[in-house]
Amino acid sequence: MTDFILLRPWWLLAIPALLVLAVLARRNARSLGAWDRAMDPHLMQAMRAMGRVVPGKGGGTILPLFAALATALALTGPAKQTREASGYRNLDAILLVVDISRSMVTDPGFQQTLVAARTLAATAGSRQTGLVVFAGDAYLASAMTTDSRALSNTLALLDAETAPDAGSDAASALLLARQVIADADIAFADIVLVTDGGGLSGAALAEAARLADREIALSVLYAPTAEGAPPDAARTLAKTGNGIFATVTDPFPVADALDARVASALAQTDYALILMRDYGRYLLLLALLPLLLMFRRPA
Repeated sequence: MTDFILLRPWWLLAIPALLVLAVLARRNARSLGAWDRAMDPHLMQAMRAMGRVVPGKGGGTILPLFAALATALALTGPAKQTREASGYRNLDAILLVVDISRSMVTDPGFQQTLVAARTLAATAGSRQTGLVVFAGDAYLASAMTTDSRALSNTLALLDAETAPDAGSDAASALLLARQVIADADIAFADIVLVTDGGGLSGAALAEAARLADREIALSVLYAPTAEGAPPDAARTLAKTGNGIFATVTDPFPVADALDARVASALAQTDYALILMRDYGRYLLLLALLPLLLMFRRPA
């Protein structure tokens, strides 16, 4: 979010159209248009020899082209995050939902799973991040916070003693995650479910569909375990939730999607006006310079 983004990138499509129009205008300026076809070639040649007809040089298209290109670039809305954007942290958030059922915590790869979850927490940047854990029931392990280090420490403490109940109820965990997001008045949110595929019932798919209706993306970080389920159900859940599917051995597709989604989502709404500073107005000054030169009195 600290880099420049384009608030209205579709205006870039105007640039090739302007270049084509400039080429056509320059070609027409060098000719006499319909006069070349209407007059006898010998008569036209004689008039040119007498200096009665002077073809254009085509140089009159440079200044209008430069002004039009500068205007198109200005309308794309090159913008950068303002210093005050941190005051609107409740606009977007990430909620990690981690499965700590028996099949997960007793697997030798559980520590790698926690490392992958901590990687996502560390890449959240200024976004709020929360943690929901579940086994037979769901629990809010960490409320929304911008302290990624504290959340990472909480993840490191997860073990077999964290949740005493047996089972793996992903549906109740997703329901709790949706309630946490609603209670915090969060405008944009991403949920990442870390699971081995156990407990992904029809109720979990229905909850994923409800999240998608609220434009809350649900991604799945799949952890293969000895007692877990195949990844097919996890893939289907991520697709239903308009999210990304990845594995704990390579969580970066989800991390990249989280980073890209917040920039694009905010840029498409009125929230961009308070989060981003549009520098397009300064590019309009560049468009004024060639326009002023066009008002020069010819020698």
